[in-house]
Amino acid sequence: MMEVKDLTARTRRGKLLLDHVSFALEPGGCTGLTGASGSGKTTLLKALLGVSDPDVAICEGQLLLDGKDLLQQTEKVRRELCGTTLGFIPQNPMTALNLHVSIGAQMTETFHKRLHIEKRDAQKLSMEALKKVHLTDSERVYHAYPGQLSGGMLQRVTMAILIGLSPRYIFADEPTSALDPISTSHIEDLALELKDRYTIVIVTHNMQQAARISDKTAFFLLGEIIEYN
Repeated sequence: MMEVKDLTARTRRGKLLLDHVSFALEPGGCTGLTGASGSGKTTLLKALLGVSDPDVAICEGQLLLDGKDLLQQTEKVRRELCGTTLGFIPQNPMTALNLHVSIGAQMTETFHKRLHIEKRDAQKLSMEALKKVHLTDSERVYHAYPGQLSGGMLQRVTMAILIGLSPRYIFADEPTSALDPISTSHIEDLALELKDRYTIVIVTHNMQQAARISDKTAFFLLGEIIEYN
């Protein structure tokens, strides 16, 4: 279980970003984080992942993972959690991929290094993961470079990487904001499938999206959760 207890964050100049935020993430299901821009959603997501901006300081509170406070762990420990325990789906999948290396090579190398498996097994896992996100032309996608794929396909590639790594928690930051309606629907359908196996947290401005895929939604205003249901 992951618990956020009285989390408070400020900028180095003292501006309040998160004001005693508390909630728990039970195994499985999807929690939506919504609210206006600047309300604290992404600040919270980055804090959970241990990638807060240099200008942000966590002043108070705890981030408990199975009872251990992540805020008390070393940077090395938190970095090792990324991917295999805590997964991330970015707003722009291009930021997570190397434009000069094929999709298959990137996936294979990631699985080889993070899961400590042989290259041949990593290649097999890559193909299986691409099929699980319904990229039917998986052979072409495997050999393609990021610039040869659409935004929707790239977002499904990032989800395929997470399926291969199988983290317990998946955090998504506006994963469909740059996608067309059809691609958005594909990503939402995948999220509905994945929340049976993983605990998902999604930042979204889209209230319809939050209602469709989230079991609970936290509404943020000026760094506070003003409603959680």
